[in-house]
Amino acid sequence: MSTLRKDLLNPSIKKVISSFKLDKTYVAAEGVYLTDEEGNTILDFIAQYGAVSFGYNPAFVWEALDNVRKKKLPSLVQPSLPGEALKLANRLAELAPGDLTYCTFCQSGTEGVEASIKLARSTTGREFIVSTSNSFHGKTLGALSATGKDSYQTPFRAPAPGFLRIPFNDEDALEKVFQEYKDRIAGFIIEPVQGEGGIHVAKPGYLAHIQKLCNESGTVFIVDEVQSGMGRTGKLFACEHEGIKPDVMVLAKALGGGMLPMGVCMSSPRVWNEDFGMLHSSTFANNDITCSVGLSVLERLCEDDKLLIKETGDKGRYLLEKVTNLQEKYPGVIKEVRGLGLMVGMEFYPLEDCGSYDMSFIEEQGGFTALLAGFLLNVCKIRLAPFLNNSTTLRLEPALTISYEEMDRVLEALDLICKIMYYQDYALLYRYLVDDYRMPHKISDYRGATRKIKSSILQEGEQVDRRFAFIVHYPAPEDVILNNHSFVSYSRNELYDFIAWESQNKEPGLCCHMPAIKSKAGVVVEGWLIGVPFGAREIMQGNNEEIAECIASGVDKGKDLGADIVGLGALTSVVTRGGRSVTGRGVPVTSGNSFTTLMAVEALFMGAEKMNIEPIAASGGVVGATGSIGRACALMLSERLCQMTLFGNPEHQVSSKNRLRSLSTDIFTYAYERMHRGEMDGMSAWMDGIVKRVSKMETAGAKRYLSHLENGENLSLDFMHEVCDFLKIDYPLQTSLDIPRDLPDCNLVIATSNSPEYLISADDLQSGAVVCDVARPADVAPEVYAQRDDVLILEGGLVQYPDNICFGPNLGYRDGVNLACLSETVLLAMEGDCQDTSIGNKLSLETVHHLRELARRHGLSLAGLKMGNREITDADIDEIYRNSLDLKKAENL
Repeated sequence: MSTLRKDLLNPSIKKVISSFKLDKTYVAAEGVYLTDEEGNTILDFIAQYGAVSFGYNPAFVWEALDNVRKKKLPSLVQPSLPGEALKLANRLAELAPGDLTYCTFCQSGTEGVEASIKLARSTTGREFIVSTSNSFHGKTLGALSATGKDSYQTPFRAPAPGFLRIPFNDEDALEKVFQEYKDRIAGFIIEPVQGEGGIHVAKPGYLAHIQKLCNESGTVFIVDEVQSGMGRTGKLFACEHEGIKPDVMVLAKALGGGMLPMGVCMSSPRVWNEDFGMLHSSTFANNDITCSVGLSVLERLCEDDKLLIKETGDKGRYLLEKVTNLQEKYPGVIKEVRGLGLMVGMEFYPLEDCGSYDMSFIEEQGGFTALLAGFLLNVCKIRLAPFLNNSTTLRLEPALTISYEEMDRVLEALDLICKIMYYQDYALLYRYLVDDYRMPHKISDYRGATRKIKSSILQEGEQVDRRFAFIVHYPAPEDVILNNHSFVSYSRNELYDFIAWESQNKEPGLCCHMPAIKSKAGVVVEGWLIGVPFGAREIMQGNNEEIAECIASGVDKGKDLGADIVGLGALTSVVTRGGRSVTGRGVPVTSGNSFTTLMAVEALFMGAEKMNIEPIAASGGVVGATGSIGRACALMLSERLCQMTLFGNPEHQVSSKNRLRSLSTDIFTYAYERMHRGEMDGMSAWMDGIVKRVSKMETAGAKRYLSHLENGENLSLDFMHEVCDFLKIDYPLQTSLDIPRDLPDCNLVIATSNSPEYLISADDLQSGAVVCDVARPADVAPEVYAQRDDVLILEGGLVQYPDNICFGPNLGYRDGVNLACLSETVLLAMEGDCQDTSIGNKLSLETVHHLRELARRHGLSLAGLKMGNREITDADIDEIYRNSLDLKKAENL
C-alpha cells in the first residue's frame, strides 16, 4: 500500500485528534519517551491512562515473553489449568487484601467489571447495582450502565434496568440508598480514586462506610482498581490506604505491563457461586502468555521490598506539592489540585467569564484540555491526554519509572501554561494550530484589557421576566482581536487560519451568559450568546446546508436554554435566507435586520447633519442594495433623499439587475403611497413635483404619464426614466454594478453587502462624503481610514442601552453599547413580542417603525457615532469637515 488511510480505526476520534494536532504517528518508544515519524522525541506523561506503568518496552516484560517463547508454552488451552495462570492467581491471592482469592482473568477492565456485576447478581439473587456520579467503569453495556456520566450512556440507551447512581463522597446519599433499597442491592461498585472522572479521591472513611453498609445488608462490595491498582497510588492497591477488604476487586491496565491487554476480577469465597463459575467464561482467559507477563509485573512491583511502589508514593507527593505550588503562584487559574500517588488531577477554573469568547466556547465544547494537550505536545514535546469525563482538568499520570528531572520538565511546561492563563495571553495557546510551534518566550499581560460580564443591578423583588439567545460569529478577522486582545500578535492571514481552524468543529457553543438586562420600563431579560464557529469566508463560500444546520442547532440550543426568542447575528441571517430556514423549531426567530436598518439610517443622517449635508440636496448610495438590509435602507433613505444609486453584485449580473429593478419599483411605489398620505419629503416630494409638472401639460403622452402616476400603476424604473426623458430632467434613481465608477458621485452612502471581502476603497469616495458601514464583515477597506481624513466613515447601527451592561468582551464595544441586530432580539424579549420577526429578504417598514416605538419605550437609542473602532466627537467630525473643504478648495485652484 502506497498510502494509508488514517480514518479507518475511528473516524470520529481521528477528527478530534487531528483538529488539535494530536494525531502523531509514533514509530519507536523506550522508557518514558516516544519517537514520532518526523523524528521528534516526546516525553510521555500519560502512560496510556496508567497501563504503561513501567515505560515502553520494559526489559522485564520482554524477558517474560522470551521465556514463554523459549519454553514453547501453550497460549490457549481451555478447559484446563494453565500453569502460568495458576501461578498468577496464587500470587494475586497472596498480595490482595482480605480473602480475595478466586481469579477470573479477562482482556480488559470493562470485562472485569462485567464479571463483577454478574457475580454480584448471581450471588445475591438481587437486581440493583449502585455506582457513583462521575465514575468510569467501562464501555460495554453493563459497565457503561454503572458509569456515572449521562453523556456516555444516552446514545446507547443506557443505563440498562437495575442500576442506581449516587453522588461520589456523599455519605448522606450513601445512607439513603441503602435505606430505600435495603435488601434489593446486589452490588456497590466504587473507584478508590476516580480516574477518568478527573482524579477524585475517596475522602477518608468513605470506603469504610460503604464496606460497613454492604456487610450489614449482604451487598457485594466491588472495588474498581483498574486504573488505581498495581502501585499507582503508592500502595500495591489503592484500597490499602484505608485498610478496605472488598468482596470483589477488578484489576487491569498495568497488569499487562503496558504490552498485553489483561484484566482480572478477583472475588472472595463468600461471593463465589456455581452459576457464575459454570456460565461465565472467555476464550482468551487464562492464557499463559498474558499471565506470564502479569506475573512478571507483580514480581517487579514486589522486588526490593516493594521499593518501586514506595518511590511512586514519594514521587506522587512531590508532584502533588509542586502542582499545588502552581495553584498558589497563579491565583484564579487552578481551581483544585487533587490526587494520590502518581495519579494527579489539575483542575482549572471555569472559563465562562474569562474575557475571551474563544476560550469560553472551547471549554463549553469540551475542548479546553485538548487545546492544552496539543500545545504541550507540539510546542513542549510533552504528551498528555485530555479527560473524557472532565473538560477542565489535566491528568498527570506518568509511568512509575518517571524521574524527578522529567517531572520537573513537565512542571516547567505547566508553569508556562498557568502563566499564559494568568496573564490572559490566550492567543499563545492557539499558535501551534496556525503552524507556529515556537516556545513562547514573552507573555504579555492582557488582564487590563479583559472585560467581565456586567448585568443590570436588580432591586429586591425584581426578577427575570423573559429570556433571549443570540447567534454570533466572527464576520472578519479583526473581530477576533476586538473580542480577544491577545490576538493582536497574529497577522491577518494567521487570523484567517485561526477562524478556519475553529470552523472545523461545526457545532454551536455557549460564549456568554447575561444574567439580567433591565429596560427603562422595568422589564428584565436574561440572555445567552451562542457562537457558531465560522468566519465570513466560511459562511459565504462553504457548504450552505451544513452551515445552516449548525445555525439551526444554535437555535435549538437557545430553545433548550429557555429562550423566548432567538436572534441571528451578522451573516447567519444571510445563509439561512433571512432566517427562513431556521424558523419552525419551537422558538421564534428574528434576523435583527429591521432594527439594524433603523439604526444605520439614523446614524447616516446624524453624520450628514454634522457634516453639513442637506438630505434633500444629497446623492445617496446603497451598496448591497439587493440584500434584505440594503433594500430596507434604500426604502428608508427614499423618505428623505430624492437622488439615489443602488449598487448590486457584479459577480451575479443578471440576478442583481433584476433585483435592483424590482427594488426601484418598490421605491417609487413607496413614494407614491407617501405622497398620497401627504408625507412630502425625499422621493415622495420629487414624485409630487413630477405629477404637478405633467398635470399642466395637455399632450396625449403627458395625460398617459399622469394617469399612471396618479394611480400608482407601472411605476417601474423604465417607466420613470421615460417620464424623466419626457420632461428632460435627471433621473432620481440609478442602478449600478460598478462601485469605482459610480460611488464617487454619492455623498451619503450606506454599505450593507454580505461580501467576505472589502468593496469600498480609498478612491471610491468623494471628499466630504458620509458612509455608514453596517456590513459584517465591513465593506470599507481599512486603508480608507488611513488615507482619507476628509470622509466620515461610521460603523452603523450601534445601540445605547439604559444600563452600562457588558457581554464580557462585548463584541468589541464599550459598556452599554451593542449591535442593533442583538438589540432587536433584546427589545422583542423585553416587549414579550416573541414571534418570528424580520424574516426573509423583504423587511416590512411597519416592523421597522414598530421597533422604533419599542426602543423608546424600553430606553434603547442610537449610540454615539463610531469611526475606526473608536467613538468620535463633534470636534473630530469638524476636523474631517474642514479637511474636505480644504481638499475641495485645492482641487478648484
